[in-house]
Amino acid sequence: MTALDILFPLYRIGCIFLPCLIYQYFSLRNKQEKIFISSMLWRFTFLFYLYLVIDVTGVGTLEDIFSYPELIRLGEINLIPFQSGVGLLNILNIIMFAPLGFLLPLIWKQCRKLSSTVLLGFQFSLMIELLQLFNRRATDIDDLLMNTLGALIGFLIWLLYQKLFRKTLQQINAFSKREPQIYLILSLLGVFFLYHWRFFL
Repeated sequence: MTALDILFPLYRIGCIFLPCLIYQYFSLRNKQEKIFISSMLWRFTFLFYLYLVIDVTGVGTLEDIFSYPELIRLGEINLIPFQSGVGLLNILNIIMFAPLGFLLPLIWKQCRKLSSTVLLGFQFSLMIELLQLFNRRATDIDDLLMNTLGALIGFLIWLLYQKLFRKTLQQINAFSKREPQIYLILSLLGVFFLYHWRFFL
């Protein structure tokens, strides 16, 4: 294993964590109440999950915009649901977004409504699909629908988890009411502006 094999994954993770850590730093400066280490660990778990999703989906970056002769290729956009039927890829999309639907209500009180979590899952998936317009990944409405369904199923699993184990609801002092949304946006913006894979060629 070379140093590059270690640095490249760390660089990709840093593109997502750095903007979110900056946000946390300035939020903590203005926070009066005590923030527990456990609540920060849950936040880092959530950010690492976002890294895994973004790494798998391969969102477009600023560099991609200048790498191809055409900015948007209409042939790589599918707006007709289930044109090719339902396959393994659709199932994998559901599985990929189910943890999002589970983690959001587990960590943040404001996400303990089905509508809130499903909407966030839809918005996150939509942002990914829009960023994929800039690279060679297909932008597919099937992915959007299946990802949103995955968030919904994840939320239902969280409800079942609460009922079966009668867990006390996790209470985390939110930096703001929009903290989950901010992480979703900053993680994607971090990759879009900071990730330059040609540095490692």
